[in-house]
Amino acid sequence: MTLPYAFSDLVRPFRRLPIRWRLTLAFAGVMAILLAALIAFLYFHFRSDLDYNINQSLRARAQEVAGLTREQDAADTRGALQTLPSNGDNFVQVLDETGRVLGASAGFSQPALLSVAEISAAAGSPRLIQRGNRSRLYALPLPDARGVVVAGVSLSERDAALDKLDDALFIGVPPALLLASLAAFALATAALRPVDQMRQRAATISSQEISTRLPLPDSDDEIHRLGSTLNEMLDRLEDGLVRERLFVANASHELRMPIAVLKAELEVSLRERRGERHLRAAIASAIEETDRITRLAEDLLLLARAEDGTLPIDAQKVAVEELFAELGARLTPPIERAGRSLSVSTESVREGAVVLVDPDRIHQAVANLVDNAVQYGAGPITLSARQTAMSIEVHLSDCGDGFGPEFLPQAFDRFTRADPARSRGGVGLGLAIVRTIAQAHGGDAGAANLPAGGADVWLRLPAVPTSSPVTPEVAFASERT
Repeated sequence: MTLPYAFSDLVRPFRRLPIRWRLTLAFAGVMAILLAALIAFLYFHFRSDLDYNINQSLRARAQEVAGLTREQDAADTRGALQTLPSNGDNFVQVLDETGRVLGASAGFSQPALLSVAEISAAAGSPRLIQRGNRSRLYALPLPDARGVVVAGVSLSERDAALDKLDDALFIGVPPALLLASLAAFALATAALRPVDQMRQRAATISSQEISTRLPLPDSDDEIHRLGSTLNEMLDRLEDGLVRERLFVANASHELRMPIAVLKAELEVSLRERRGERHLRAAIASAIEETDRITRLAEDLLLLARAEDGTLPIDAQKVAVEELFAELGARLTPPIERAGRSLSVSTESVREGAVVLVDPDRIHQAVANLVDNAVQYGAGPITLSARQTAMSIEVHLSDCGDGFGPEFLPQAFDRFTRADPARSRGGVGLGLAIVRTIAQAHGGDAGAANLPAGGADVWLRLPAVPTSSPVTPEVAFASERT
């Protein structure tokens, strides 16, 4: 258990280094390992080649001497060997089976190079004999068991060649590793320069200056794609901030008007001593403005909860026919008081169709549609249901002038009204709340102008398979209490 912790302690300082230094150190470490492996390979391969050449040379020299001694007696053999050169590094001896020196190369007067036991072992087959790091011997048996030929060589030249190779490698490799590491550092610095530029630009972005965007490199690589993604995120943040500021400004404006009217009514009533009739009218006006403020606050709270994902939805499986019957019963009286009529139709929906909805929220959304139709539309109002493969659509249409072409794309935005100059009436949150409630149910909302005139606004709600059990009756919160 201590090894992972010890390794983590060793790696922790490395993780705190800048990325360019980490990349450089990692590259230098890998290069050092590769170069060390290359050095080891070259060294042992070169040493193996030298040993092979030495062994071949000893074998050829021993065979040459064996050929000279094959048909000569001991005296002739000694004389023939004296003709062979000896430079101190290469030497030859001929030994009999007792270890007596029968002959040696010129200038070599060492005692027997092999012991009697080594001669006996070599009499059976040729042998290579290593004398530490000083010399190497090759023993070749003579025909008719007359002895052995011993060819030897000093290893000083081999060791000197290996030392030169070591010096060349250890002198040349460190500068090469240093140059490669510097090149890696320069490459990492160049690769991360766009990131540093993005960081410097990002440090200047604030809520007051959110229109600034990060600079993008010319290359189409990971850093470019990262910068593009971050810029798209900044676009969304800017759009959200602009909408939030507009939301606050519009909410402040809409709240200021009823509060100012309420204050004026109260001040006039307090300052002027008028009769009971005027006092009652002032109180009624104050109550109306208070109701307006209350509705606006409730609408703003609903939108805020929807954005936070905390809008309560008590979803139930409700039969479409029962839902529309309840909506018609609740919405007909206010529509008739406005001098209009409401017709309800579920003919386009198959019998027994079911939706998964919160009845109170659906009533709130449809009531907003009715308010818009009463306020801005004309003629009879129709509440109908249409069925698609996976959803049920709640449509509300009228016979008025419909939506203006420039207003239709933004009809569901907050604080948008078809007639901005209108000082009374709604505050432009009705359709926004309709879409919010529809989306909270997993659906959506839409609007369009009818070919024959008038507007059609709908909510798309998720349908439930007909085999699912249906809530026996629809009970709205006001009725349950």
